[in-house]
Amino acid sequence: MSVGLSLLCGASVAAEPSPGDSPQRVTPAGGLFSIEFPAAPTCNANPVEPDCHYVYPSEGWVLSASLSQVESSEPPARSLEKQLNTSAEDGSFRIVRQEITHVGDLPALDYRFESTDESAYRAVGRLVLIGARIVTLEVGGDTLPSEDAIQRFMNTFRVEGQPGKSEAVVSSAPEPQPSAAPSPTEPAEVPQRAQASSASLQSEPSLQSITARMQASLLKPGKLQYQSIQEKLPGEGMPWSFSVGTAKRIIQRKRDKKRDALIIIETGRTQAGTFEHRFWLDAKTLLPYRWTSRSPGSSTRLEVIDGFLHADGKGASAVKFNQHLGDTPLLFPGAPLELALSTLPLAPGFTGSVRVLDPGGMATGKPFSTWRVSVPFAGPVTGLARLKKDVASYKVELLESTGEKELEKAPRKIILWIESEARRVLQVETEAPLSRGGIRSVQTLQAQR
Repeated sequence: MSVGLSLLCGASVAAEPSPGDSPQRVTPAGGLFSIEFPAAPTCNANPVEPDCHYVYPSEGWVLSASLSQVESSEPPARSLEKQLNTSAEDGSFRIVRQEITHVGDLPALDYRFESTDESAYRAVGRLVLIGARIVTLEVGGDTLPSEDAIQRFMNTFRVEGQPGKSEAVVSSAPEPQPSAAPSPTEPAEVPQRAQASSASLQSEPSLQSITARMQASLLKPGKLQYQSIQEKLPGEGMPWSFSVGTAKRIIQRKRDKKRDALIIIETGRTQAGTFEHRFWLDAKTLLPYRWTSRSPGSSTRLEVIDGFLHADGKGASAVKFNQHLGDTPLLFPGAPLELALSTLPLAPGFTGSVRVLDPGGMATGKPFSTWRVSVPFAGPVTGLARLKKDVASYKVELLESTGEKELEKAPRKIILWIESEARRVLQVETEAPLSRGGIRSVQTLQAQR
């Protein structure tokens, strides 16, 4: 089928590259449609919301195709416009142009996005409605390929004759069957370990193995709403709590010194004042390689270069550090750790371990800590992030493994509640023992949409 993309006029473009690989047509999981990429794309096999994307090595242009569910039985044009508005809001984009059209007999909508923040990232795309599903075809980047190249990509889309047939390019562990749980902290029961289909996840993999399982395609550019951060401390006889502050996360995709990167910008306010953290992640592996932090009275820059971790802190966080990392992958605490874990092929019984940077330990010569990862529960949960409805979620637990018997009795602990379908981190609970006894607890809640 051939449909002109009328809104693609008037954009400044760069020259179109010539990939070394031959074009490849792929059918994402579910088999509802197929699309041709310039070379082999990266895909996930989620049957509910599959997606594939390809990044041009030289220019960093991102070509993507994804599938989502229509949430209501509205007229086709309204469903497409609603999807477009949601995508623009989640991705911090401004809708520059939109036009209702058709692909064969299917309702469609062509659009153009521009970033609303400091990023130069732009995108053009097409939404196609197939029954109760919407296909999103998009080309994005700081610059864009030629209009002919964009239109050629869009027009390779076709509906397949057997929508039920799955021809996923890649595969992952199956989603677990949900089981009921009355609250985020007290699930009714722990489901039995996954059977043969996920048996390979039950033995604890190496650090390199677990990071290799991170599915970068599940981490998409967008904006996470404000979070409520609360802290609980042991008081005189009774626990007491107070609000620490709020935070906002924005995920952007950019080229950074010839590297395709995801940049996480976290800003917020605490009782001490405003802060800003910026993390740079390799877009293929989700491993962080740079972190800058600014807060009242201090600033820190961490960077991994040629296998060495360099740190330079000023003010209250003054530190100078330069140490070889070895071959073991290293995750950074906070947003990079939480978001990376949400992309794992999670299932009840999943176990593993990760090595995490511990900024507070750099001055004492212990900059890294190892954490055991497990998924003890998956199913619908009530009360997550103050949501009033049940949300199908994974409970992911991290326990610090120090090798010291005294510390192992009361290890630091992190609990993540991750939405099963969207892979949103809904709630994070961290616990750390205090020297005087008791436990300091901090809870981060994803604000309601």
